[in-house]
Amino acid sequence: MNYFAYANLMDIDVIHGVAPSAKALNVACLKDYELSFGTTTDGSYNGARLIPAKGAETWGVHYELSESDMAAMDKSAGTEQGHWAHKSVVLHTVDGQLVNSTTYDMPNPSGPAGAPAHYAGPLLKGARANKLPPAYIEKLERLLKGA
Repeated sequence: MNYFAYANLMDIDVIHGVAPSAKALNVACLKDYELSFGTTTDGSYNGARLIPAKGAETWGVHYELSESDMAAMDKSAGTEQGHWAHKSVVLHTVDGQLVNSTTYDMPNPSGPAGAPAHYAGPLLKGARANKLPPAYIEKLERLLKGA
């Protein structure tokens, strides 16, 4: 299976904690979406979400992983409780290819939120380790300031 990580799961150590088979395929961009943070519908968790925004770009890591690891990630993400849900996306790779993938998004958030403190370190570590565009890393640093 293909999976696009745009938040804390960009950190290979974090994703391997849930999905040991995850293998980074390439860096990719999801166009017309902005990384944001929200609170799940039931108010239990704050986390990453995607906001449609014309002209925006959300960069991340495109992974390949086993179906059993995707099931483990679904359990961890609380998909059965509606905390996060699969979202089909078309990614633009750095070499100009378009690829289909799946990511998580927060359906029907109960409200906006700041980035959870435990997201900041892994998100920035993953962005730097995978060499996302420097301007995007600077944008993430500003977004996470104070997290």
